[in-house]
Formats: sequence, structure tokens, C-alpha cells
Amino acid sequence: MKKIIYLSLALFLLTGCTIKYDLDLTQSDIIKEQMEIDEDDTSNQYFETIKNYNGNIRAIYSDQDSDSLAKDPDLEYYDVQNNSDETNANLVIDYTFSNEDFPNSNIINTCYDRVTYYNENDSIDINTSNEFLCFDKYVSAQNVDVNIKINKNITNHNADEVNGNIYTWHLNRNNAYNKPIIISNIENQSSFEPKEDSSIKLPIVLMILLGFAIFIIGLFIYKNRKYK
Repeated sequence: MKKIIYLSLALFLLTGCTIKYDLDLTQSDIIKEQMEIDEDDTSNQYFETIKNYNGNIRAIYSDQDSDSLAKDPDLEYYDVQNNSDETNANLVIDYTFSNEDFPNSNIINTCYDRVTYYNENDSIDINTSNEFLCFDKYVSAQNVDVNIKINKNITNHNADEVNGNIYTWHLNRNNAYNKPIIISNIENQSSFEPKEDSSIKLPIVLMILLGFAIFIIGLFIYKNRKYK
């Protein structure tokens, strides 16, 4: 099971903050990912930590600790905006991925063991593993809302709510063990697997039938000679 690898995600899971995760897939070449963490309980022991957070969070998933005060110029980081004041702790974490890099999103890969992502032309397929891991690691977490905005015609999804072209999943402690994210307009995923050439398959079938016929004829001749 994967380790939670950056402080901000751990914080919202520990405090039971209001969490909103937004994914914008309406553009063909870029993916906009944003997570907003909001805490207005000033008596919460983590309120000040969230309010004063100023760390750097790597955008690309790694199983190594990626939360740091200094940035490595060779790595990509989320843009972290701290909008906190004396009565409300608020962090907004966002990053714009290329279509190719998005499957390596730090946030996605922290909370799911597996992410299948295909988004090309008019076709899209997103499918995660069943279990939302973050609730299992941080028992104080209560709810996380996932919103995916998309401009393609969707034929298959398991969203809890659809508002226009925004699909929403409500994740909580009770459904976390069987709450995959599924959204697709591909009827059969096997269509992306290599197809057998029917022109090759037919001669193989004929050869098998011919071999079987020769065997039967040979067996008949053998028995006939033995009888004589």
C-alpha cells in the first residue's frame, strides 16, 4: 500500500477538512488538476499548521518524500496558494499536466494503487482501482468530493452526481473500500488490444480440420486392413 508522500495531503486527511478535487479535461492537450483544502475550525490543532503552510509539493508521483522547503530545478511542483486568514485556513493546490504526464499525478497515485487513463480524440477512459487508500491511512478523514469536467459524450460512468458536463463522486469512510472512479465512452476496452488477422486465422482452422480428416481416414484404413 502506497505511503502518503506529501504534507499537505496528510494534513487534510488528518483534520477532516472540507476537500474538493477538480479535474478539467475539456482541453485536448492539457489537463488542469486542482485540490482545495479548507478548514474554518480555529480550535482544531492543525488549523495553524495549515494556515502557515509554505512547503513545495512535487506534481509527479514518487514513492520518496516529495514535500520540501526548497525546490529542485529539475523537478515539477504544484502551485500552492495559501489564502488563509485568522478565521479560515485555505490552501489551493493546482498544476497543469500534459495529456501524457497526467497518469503520473501525485495526488491521484497517492490515493489509488492503479490508474488507467486514455484520452485521445473523441475517446476517453478513466478507471482506478477499487479502494480509496487515503481513508485507510488517516482515520480522521471523513469526506472527499471529486469533480471531473469533460466535454465528451460519456456512455459509462459510476459518478454519484452529474451536473451538465461535471461528474461528481462523493467519497466517504463507508464507501472507500469499493469506490473506483470510472468514466468512459469506450464500449469495449479490448478494442485497444491487437486484433488477430482473420485472413491468417481462417487457413489455420482449415489446416486443423484437414489434419483431423486425415487422422480419421487413416484410422479407418488401419482398422479395415486389420479386419481383413
